[in-house]
Amino acid sequence: MKLLAGISLHTRLTLRYTLALGIVAVLTLASYGLMHNVVDTDVLGAKLLNVAGRQRMLSQRVEILTLRAQAEAGAERQTRLMELDETLQELAQGHELLVHGPAKALDMTEDSPALSVLRTDEDGAEALYHGYIVQATALRTSLARGEDAVWPAMHRLSRTGDALLERLDKRMDGLQRLGEDTLKSLSALVLVLLGAALAVYLLTGLLLFRPMVAEVVRDREHLESLIRNLEIQASTDKLTGAYNRRTWDVEIRREFSKARRAGSNLCLVMTDLDHFKRVNDEHGHQRGDRVLQEFAKRLRQAVRASDTLYRLGGEEFAMLLPGTDIEQGRVTAEKLRLRVAESPLDRDVPITASFGVAVTDGNESPDEFYRRADQAMYAAKEAGRNRVEVSAKDV
Repeated sequence: MKLLAGISLHTRLTLRYTLALGIVAVLTLASYGLMHNVVDTDVLGAKLLNVAGRQRMLSQRVEILTLRAQAEAGAERQTRLMELDETLQELAQGHELLVHGPAKALDMTEDSPALSVLRTDEDGAEALYHGYIVQATALRTSLARGEDAVWPAMHRLSRTGDALLERLDKRMDGLQRLGEDTLKSLSALVLVLLGAALAVYLLTGLLLFRPMVAEVVRDREHLESLIRNLEIQASTDKLTGAYNRRTWDVEIRREFSKARRAGSNLCLVMTDLDHFKRVNDEHGHQRGDRVLQEFAKRLRQAVRASDTLYRLGGEEFAMLLPGTDIEQGRVTAEKLRLRVAESPLDRDVPITASFGVAVTDGNESPDEFYRRADQAMYAAKEAGRNRVEVSAKDV
């Protein structure tokens, strides 16, 4: 996973999906190949048993046709002898295929275990087969000559046939056991493959998809945090944390609409620090910034959570107080004035602020509303500063 650290998220997701799909593809192909092998083994076993079983049936048919030819005469015996010839020919062809024929003819390879079962001669079946063919051919010749005293030969053929059938039965049993063992082995492999597939799916989920999802969630949370920070930066003043002029232009109209629809009051308190230029000139802009920060902090602490503070520029601030009439607005502004004047905003820098208050019900323009509150604030400055004035229209 560390090797993927320097790669883009898109590339990492693509590589992980490709790896997971590759594992699934390998397991699918392996499963298909194994099941195909199971089917082929089953079909081959059935084919071999069919060929070997037919040999057993043909050897029995030889004895039956011999008996029937012995019991019949004339044209009927000739018919039976022709059938016997055909049966002996089929028996020879089947034996040649099983014992001496090419493995390809049986859909097997030369090293196939089933082929070794068919072609082993440890049980003497090869000698029995050749003896059986010789005896059956001699008996057929005797019958063709019309000789009837062939019972000893038929008895020997029957005993040889029984011995041959016993060998064939053993070989068919061996083929059947081999097929069953092969199917058991393949079935065990299927179970192993199934367990491996389940393990791979589990590991894929734990090692690939779970970390991938966690990473996607982390990246999304990080992106959402960045978006929130950007929204805050775009809507607030970096120095004081108050809403900026851009947000003011949007919010004043929104609050106006709410007041007009609800038929309620909207109070605006404008404030400006008195002689703030002296602070910058005498103590430097860094101290001036700290004064502005403390000023905004005291204003926020003195109003309700539903009230909003805006920095409109320089040392000028505005506060919107929804649902507040003119008297309540004046009292609030007075409380704010005292909170600023009661102690220095930055150590040994005493300063005061002037306030202007106006109230509207939304039936005037926002610009007119702002102008009235701004005029009230400048009236406070002209009247000596560090005071609260109410808009003349609201008196």
